[in-house]
Amino acid sequence: MIVPVTIAAKNEARCLGPCLDALLVAVGVAAARGIVCELLVVLDDCTDDTEGVARARSVRTLRSSGGKVEAQRAGLRDGPFNIFVDADVLVEPPTLAALVETMLAQPDVIVAFPPRRPLPPVSRGWLGWALHVYNRERGFSSQRTWFNGKCFAMRGWHVPTRAELAPRIARLPVDRFHDYAAGMRIDDIYLSRRVVAEHGPTALLETREGCVVYRAPETLRGMYRYYRRMRMELDRVSALFPELDAAAARFGTRRPDRLATAPLAGRVAHGLFTLALALCRAMYRLERVYYQRFARTPCPAWPPVEETKCSLGTGTRG
Repeated sequence: MIVPVTIAAKNEARCLGPCLDALLVAVGVAAARGIVCELLVVLDDCTDDTEGVARARSVRTLRSSGGKVEAQRAGLRDGPFNIFVDADVLVEPPTLAALVETMLAQPDVIVAFPPRRPLPPVSRGWLGWALHVYNRERGFSSQRTWFNGKCFAMRGWHVPTRAELAPRIARLPVDRFHDYAAGMRIDDIYLSRRVVAEHGPTALLETREGCVVYRAPETLRGMYRYYRRMRMELDRVSALFPELDAAAARFGTRRPDRLATAPLAGRVAHGLFTLALALCRAMYRLERVYYQRFARTPCPAWPPVEETKCSLGTGTRG
């Protein structure tokens, strides 16, 4: 049995090397436990040396066009399930083995994903610190969340193509902000709602072993771009698949609310995060109104979040 692992990469030459090095170690750990994982890097309209970074590590590559979802679609292969990993993260050595063993041991689980841990911030600003604490402590809250799209294993991965979405798009007004005609842009939001709607929240499971390490945004600009990307796709999924909205209230399992008992520094960080989040929400509303009412051109979809592309291996900017 071979388990396919797809890394969708768009101009990730700065991050892909450490990502693949960590994955190759994880592949070795899995092999020692009798699991064969096959890596494939899908190049999503890359214009930098992402391909060279992969080939230098003898990892097979494939070219794709049309965004992350289409890159993941291109990477689908036969197997009991597929594993997907972002190109700008690190996985700890047991992560792939934990994903595979969880999926094999629990056939009712549709999606398995490892815990997440943010790297220490590079910047010394107050917002970078607050965002790091918020992400490290998982928001201190009991809010339900969708599964971790940075690294996950899934049975039956399928995101509708533009052709499959055409009847739904035709029922919606032309919108220069949300651009429904562009098709699906993010996988985990739609897939989370679909899996929970069809199989219940227990079909999403966080593994007890392994971890995915990532860089969180560290500036207001980066936080807004990250928030904008997430909020826009939430709005788009709700418009395209209103029948899945009810599932949004049933994501995952509740975590105990720990904010009231958090140390003072944690509560201060949460307060700073909340203020920045309120500003992001206001900026989002203003940008949405501008593109829907005044702009003549569509809203640019995915400006990069530069600070998340820092060097993953050394903690310094690449």
